[in-house]
Parts: sequence; C-alpha cells; structure tokens
Amino acid sequence: MRTLGRGFRESDDGSASPCGEKRAGFRTLVYGAQTVAAAGVALLVFLSVLTGRESWFARLLALACAAALAVVHLTWFAGGRAPRAALIAQALLGFGPMLPLGAAWSTATGFFAGGLLLAYPPVRAVPGALATCLAAGVVSAWHGVSVHAGLAGAVTSGVAALTLFGLGSAARLVAERDGEVRELKRRVVAEERERFARDLHDLLGLSLSAITLKGELVDRLVVGRPAQAREELAELLVMSRRALADVRTISAGYRELSLDDECRAAADVLSAAGIRVTVARSGIGDLPREVATALATMLREGVMNVMRHSTAHWCAFSVSTEDGTAWLEIVNDGATGAAGGGAGSGAGLRNVHDRVEALGGTLTRETGADGTHRLVVAIPVCRAG
Repeated sequence: MRTLGRGFRESDDGSASPCGEKRAGFRTLVYGAQTVAAAGVALLVFLSVLTGRESWFARLLALACAAALAVVHLTWFAGGRAPRAALIAQALLGFGPMLPLGAAWSTATGFFAGGLLLAYPPVRAVPGALATCLAAGVVSAWHGVSVHAGLAGAVTSGVAALTLFGLGSAARLVAERDGEVRELKRRVVAEERERFARDLHDLLGLSLSAITLKGELVDRLVVGRPAQAREELAELLVMSRRALADVRTISAGYRELSLDDECRAAADVLSAAGIRVTVARSGIGDLPREVATALATMLREGVMNVMRHSTAHWCAFSVSTEDGTAWLEIVNDGATGAAGGGAGSGAGLRNVHDRVEALGGTLTRETGADGTHRLVVAIPVCRAG
C-alpha cells in the first residue's frame, strides 16, 4: 500500500482501497457480462440452426460463423472505435448465412446492428441499425413465407443489437473511468511533488541561510570571544531544531507558521547578517490561520531574498491589520534593479505569490532609483476567514 497525496491510498495492484476494490469488481462484472452476452447471442444463433433440418456441414459452418461474430465484436467493438473492415466482416457473417438459413440466422444480424451503434454517432448509427433489423425481418419473412417469421427475425435482431450495444457502451464507460482515475492519480502525485518542493523551498530556505550565517559568526568568535561564541552557538541549535520541525511538517503534509515567531526569527537572521533591522507589528493576534501562515511564508521569502539578492545595510518590515486587510511590507536598500531585486526577487516569490492570490490578496513590489526596494502584500481578512 502506498500513499498518493493527502489521504489518497492506493493498493499495490493499482486499485485504490476500498473504493478501488469496488471499482475493480464492477469492471470485472461489466467485462464479464459483455463477454457472456456476445457468447450467448452466438450460442442462440447456433442452437437455432442446430434444431433445424440443415446438414451437419451447414451446422458446423454456422458454428464457425457465430463464433467469428462473437470474436470480432469482443476484439474490435468492445474496446473502442472499430475499423471499417470489422463492420464489413460483421455484415458478411451476419447476412451471408441468412440467405440459406433464413429466420434461424436472423439473430446474428444483431452483431452488425450493435456494431453500427458502437462505431458511429447516433445520428448515423440509429438509421443503419433500424435498416439492418428491417432487412433481417424481410429476409426472414421471404425465406419462411410468413409475416410472423419476418416480425420475429426483426425483433430478435433488434434485441441482440441493443444488448450488445448496452453492454459494450458500459464497458467503454468503465474503460474511460479507469483512464480518468489514472489521470487523477498522476495529477495527485504531481501536485504532491510540487507541494513538497514548494514547502521545502519556503520553509527551509531561510532556516538554512540563518544556520549558515550563525555558523560563520561562531567560527569568527570562537577564538577571541568564546563566551559570545557559546551564545551564538546556542541560538544556532535553536535554529537547527526549528529547521528539523519544518522538515517534519513538510513530510506530514501540514504546516502552520506563527507570524510572531517568524518576525522574531527574521529580525535575528538579518541582525546576524549585519543588516540593521526595524520591525513594526500591530493587530496581528487574531488573524486567520491561513492569512498568518501566508504572511509568515512571504516574510521568510522576502528576508531570504534580501540576504541573497541585495547588498542591504538596513531592512524594515511591518505587519499590520487595517480595515479588514492584513498587510506585510518589506523595505530594504541595496537593490540593483531586476537582477538584484532585493526582497522582490528569487524563485520562491512565484510560490508565495500563488498562495497570496489563492486568498484573494495582492503582491506588489517596486525598486526606487536610490536602490530602495519595497514589497507589499495585502490579504483581505474577511474573505480568507
């Protein structure tokens, strides 16, 4: 048993459990019923000939033709659109023996009528199937010199055609459904991989950058200032434990970030990088979980990009709530245009932009002529809640 996405379990044989087992059982039932129906119609045709006065050679020929009709139907018409050669074969096997055998063979023409219904759209197939049944009735009436025989031939041909068409259509629907389920599984796997990659970038990028900075700082302090180095090492251990917790949330498929904790962590990371930090927070205690997590993720991405894609000496960020909208603003110097766009650059920005849009929010960024970069996120609290 393996897991596809959140809560979607699939058994080793490819069927989901327990719904997959029911679907597999229904699929087996439909395919089995279709096979039995085709074989049953062929058997009825042969028994009608067998009980007549025909010679044994004619009976053996009838058996071979009936079996061929069933094989052609199950091979071509049960699985998809049949080639024209298959229809021609059904027409020849259906009407050819009928000329000498008469009404006893009329049921066999149902294979051709059912094949038409399965092979063509209704606007073309229905008239053709009706004409086939009518022709079977006419030949039966002519051969038996009886209107009753003609009516029986047309009806048995129609019943056989509708039976084969109904079960063939059901088998095709089951096959299409199986294809949709396989596509759904493929999409679930792709979405899960995308989620894992996105969360891995968003959650661990800043933590690993902070650990690297702290490690470099400890390396510089360990000889000349061991006491401060121990303090910085203690903070590094806290950051590493936080990164480990993030890894666990990613693997569990669930994550909820504390906006207050992320504000403190962002300030610590920027300070460790030698960047002067200004933090402002107001009215964020009652934010919905989704909004707080989105802002915390955006703050991580923005701070990480400040360190990676700018030469910032100072950075100011603020988180607030005003008029039913949650705001996050990150401003820093040292941006160098599109290539070094400070808080606005980085591959992860597309991820958080999608998160913000999913909550009905907006994300804007701009770079001033003096190298100041500003990133602003606005998310409506009421809509998200």
